Amino acid sequence: MLSPRIALRWCVVALGCASFAACSNNTSSAPSSTPGSSAASSTPTTPVADDGTLVIGAVLPRGGVAPELGESLRAAVQLAVAEINDAGGVMGTPVDLILRDEGDSAASALLAVQELVQLGVDAIIGPTSSIDLLGTLGTAVNSGVLTCSPTASALSLDDFPDNGLLLRTVPSDSLQARALARVVEESGSSSAVVVYLDDAYGRPFAEATEAAMRANGTSITASVGFQSDADSIDAAVTAVRATDPEVVVVIADKSTGPAIISTIDDALGQTSPTYVLNDAVRRPDASSVPFGRGLVERITGVSPLAYPVSSTFLTDLRRAEPDATGLFAANAYDCANLIVYCQGTQQLAANTELISKFVRNHACRAILLGDSPSAPTQKTSAWVQAHCHINKAGAHEICSE
Repeated sequence: MLSPRIALRWCVVALGCASFAACSNNTSSAPSSTPGSSAASSTPTTPVADDGTLVIGAVLPRGGVAPELGESLRAAVQLAVAEINDAGGVMGTPVDLILRDEGDSAASALLAVQELVQLGVDAIIGPTSSIDLLGTLGTAVNSGVLTCSPTASALSLDDFPDNGLLLRTVPSDSLQARALARVVEESGSSSAVVVYLDDAYGRPFAEATEAAMRANGTSITASVGFQSDADSIDAAVTAVRATDPEVVVVIADKSTGPAIISTIDDALGQTSPTYVLNDAVRRPDASSVPFGRGLVERITGVSPLAYPVSSTFLTDLRRAEPDATGLFAANAYDCANLIVYCQGTQQLAANTELISKFVRNHACRAILLGDSPSAPTQKTSAWVQAHCHINKAGAHEICSE
């Protein structure tokens, strides 16, 4: 029988409710290897005994730099676990949920992950920040613990040696890179400067964006990396100013992005370039100085669908967290969603009905796996079954498969 860990892993791969998201919440720059973190080893991971109970840990921000995000993600995970348990749990046993604070750094996130591993969780949802996930993933992988992040979109995670134990309900920034390149192309300019936060999140993101821009026929007049300190920002601004740009692509986070945009624009004087931003700069840090109207009119960018479109889903979220806005909640809900592994084909009908109840208000895809070890012949069968719930007049019809 598959362990709960494996069951959850398949669940997240198969489910398809939701929205695209991109996020790097950390306010400080970090090198590609974070002190205190450990890369995943190439040796087999340590298996954990199946005790019959699926225990999910969640490392999500509470207060700090991302209070809105943390509230929404916690509410989504709690909602998903409650719905799973209301529908009978996993193989008749309720799912346990352990919440821990991600904090404001990779170091605090690592402590949270280490604690959850010691407590014997089967899977971890989070951390949310790409930098934090890069700094903690080795610990989870080496312990054989599945990780699902709802918002960590860094390209550097694409090739992480995760032994198949990393899942993300957010697409890689390779997709956002192509979207940024398209916005630059549609600006009408044949060239652009790329300015990026020089860390494990921004560096590969910038490289992918530049590659996509070149593929579209846009020339890169300068590629300028910077750190969060004032001297580094000043040096980057000097390099940008020398190019007299028409378009400046900025890949940064919500604190460094606004700072370098304002500094560049002040230095350029009469030159008034268009700024194309990645999603993480879309919601500036509360301490950032607001942009003037003239600058705002020259700023554009790309953004995923960050908030739920279902009012029912949002209402359900707010039962767990009254102040939840729903920011990236669908991604966290998907991380905790359910796939049922059936030991014996006689359970398929019961579990089909379970999934029908589970997806009543939230359209998604789920996979049921069934095996029959005593079958006389080896074969694989597959089918698609739709569940449609007809709501009252004027409301949306929700179908899942």
